Amino acid sequence: MKFTNRSFHFAIISLVIMAIFITLSAINRNGSTQLDALIGFLITLYFVTVIIGLLTSLLSIKESRTTRWYIAFVVNIGLALWLGYYTWQNLSSIATAFS
Repeated sequence: MKFTNRSFHFAIISLVIMAIFITLSAINRNGSTQLDALIGFLITLYFVTVIIGLLTSLLSIKESRTTRWYIAFVVNIGLALWLGYYTWQNLSSIATAFS
């Protein structure tokens, strides 16, 4: 249950960080402000929490199956796939811009 609990906590933390990031990104901001630095920090923190959540989910596969395990596993795998997809899309648009 050790990795299941950690996986669940990282899933919740990742979802909260994503919600804060989306809310702050929707705010109309002019020029460079401290808010841009905060959003950049949240993006980095989101990447780290999703990767750690994915790793703890994979480590919890051998543990007993509970509702918490299923929720954490599905959320962490979904967030990792979503993050990988959008990272791939950003990299491919950068590649087409420079070609």
